[in-house]
Amino acid sequence: MIHPVIVGTAGHVDHGKSSLVRRLTGIDPDRWREEKERGLTIDLGFAPLELSDGRIIGMIDVPGHERFLKNMVAGATSIDLAVLVIACDDSVMPQTREHLDVLELLGVRRGIVALTKVDLVDEETQAFAVEEIKELLAGRSLEGAPIVPVSSTTGRGIPELEELLRQQAAALEPRRTDGVFRMPVQRTFTVPGFGTVLTGIPIAGEIAIGDTVELVGKGLQSRVRGIHAYGSAVERACAGHSTALNLPGIPLAQAHRGDVVALPDSLVRVDRIELDVHVVSDVRPLEHGERVHLHLGTTEVTARAFLIDESALAPGAHGLVQVLSDEPVVCLPGDFALLRRLSPARSIAGGRVIGLRGRRLRRFKERTIEKLRAKEAALDEPENLLKLAVAEGGEVGVDRLECIGRLGWTASELEGYLAQVIEHGEVLEDRKSGRLFSGRSVEREEQRISERLAAHYRKHALATTCPIADLRRGTGAVLLGVALLRLEAAGEVALLPGGLVQDPSRTDTLSPAERQSLTELRSWLEESGHRPQTRDDIAERFGKDGAQWLERLIEEEGAVAVGPMFVWGGDAYRSAVAIVEELCGGAGSVLDIPSLRDRLGTSRKFLIPFLEHLDRVGVTARKGDRRILRRK
Repeated sequence: MIHPVIVGTAGHVDHGKSSLVRRLTGIDPDRWREEKERGLTIDLGFAPLELSDGRIIGMIDVPGHERFLKNMVAGATSIDLAVLVIACDDSVMPQTREHLDVLELLGVRRGIVALTKVDLVDEETQAFAVEEIKELLAGRSLEGAPIVPVSSTTGRGIPELEELLRQQAAALEPRRTDGVFRMPVQRTFTVPGFGTVLTGIPIAGEIAIGDTVELVGKGLQSRVRGIHAYGSAVERACAGHSTALNLPGIPLAQAHRGDVVALPDSLVRVDRIELDVHVVSDVRPLEHGERVHLHLGTTEVTARAFLIDESALAPGAHGLVQVLSDEPVVCLPGDFALLRRLSPARSIAGGRVIGLRGRRLRRFKERTIEKLRAKEAALDEPENLLKLAVAEGGEVGVDRLECIGRLGWTASELEGYLAQVIEHGEVLEDRKSGRLFSGRSVEREEQRISERLAAHYRKHALATTCPIADLRRGTGAVLLGVALLRLEAAGEVALLPGGLVQDPSRTDTLSPAERQSLTELRSWLEESGHRPQTRDDIAERFGKDGAQWLERLIEEEGAVAVGPMFVWGGDAYRSAVAIVEELCGGAGSVLDIPSLRDRLGTSRKFLIPFLEHLDRVGVTARKGDRRILRRK
């Protein structure tokens, strides 16, 4: 039975990592001819280890030479349980220290120390090595790890090491299989008759034969023809299994270590990520803007590190960093990242991804730092993580696919968390578009609506309503709709036909004298019939208050503005539209314009603006030199 736990070696070159894996598993992890000829591990090696209880776990063997440390990092990102290999005759060496740094920066918290080559030294040398190891581990993530003296040559200590591995593996919580399936690619090769095979250790989710996957960001898809785990054919691949996927639809030449296999359209590549990092203790400070190697999963790219809350990060310090990579990468919040100095090559800092795809952040801004700290605190709290992801959408919000791409959840997982935050009013959804907005964004929009509505009423003293279009300036239309519906539910506004919004307290604000003036204006416009008045005529007849009375009359449908100049009485306008419909006889019929002019008893001066107005409001449509009726 496969147990989804990965054990990985670490340690200085020639300390016996590969020999130990070979002794434990019976498999030589060195695959290349050059490795066998030189006796030097260059690349990652893999082997299954069957424990005494029948469970099978995966082992990764990593190169120890400093020139191949990037390959070691590519394997270390998958390690759940480390075996730090230290030879008795050499004891702690430079790559011992750097490999320990890498394990610590990548979040490995469980381990065993295999003190190898004990057959080559005396008891005093062995005891000295043990003390030096304890000193090395003091205050580190592997402090207190058991130290097991072993010899791959004689077999001494191997049973004890196997039992410790069984105990430690049993104590580890197996990798969860929730989330969107994704697998960083470690190896690529082809099998005659089958096509491309990509290997790696899935970080999340599971996949089955027949499912379709893609290389994220490359536009290459393939159905899974076959799956192997630890040399055996299986029906499904799960997080934590060393896996080989047969993907014949993906050309071998276009697949490389560092690619990510995932479900189609579930993840995106980004070039800007936010990290909460820790700097190792024996390097020079990480400088603002410093160019580095960025390691994520099996990916390595060059990048620039921008410090957010410090001028420089001293050895041993923690800090917030925004990394701008030279090439897009695939990651999600919670993933571990490693930063290595370009020259001299050295691991300098690492930590968890707390955000991605954000804008360029400004340094030393309290609000920015607070947001990043909130993201870091929410990494293991899905509902808070979701709320922060939605909040980043601001006024335009986010949709469900964006949430999946940012958080790496399946659709069903997202719906479960969404139900909770929507129920508590922390996230709101526009039912029509499905876009999601944070409760705070909607509250800010409600406040803005109230302020703009009050300003409208101050400017238009006799108005009882406000066109929604006047509230839309400077904000997203969808967010505006969500906020208006919530305000309506609270009884703070009324939404009226014709795209109008009203403060319920202003249903009738006219005094008897103002109502009389409004009646006089209406009567005067109706007397004009189908030869309407202009706004200038109204100003001349009714003075400076005429414009406000006209607005109120239009609002009450007692008048209709036809174009920027002419104003019709409401009844006169409606009778003219009825004549248009009568002359056409039915939708799609052509309007006889001379007959209309005669029926209205008007002139070209008034008729042309009226016809253009009917086109704008959808009563008619112009087809060349003709107009047809669109509705009746």
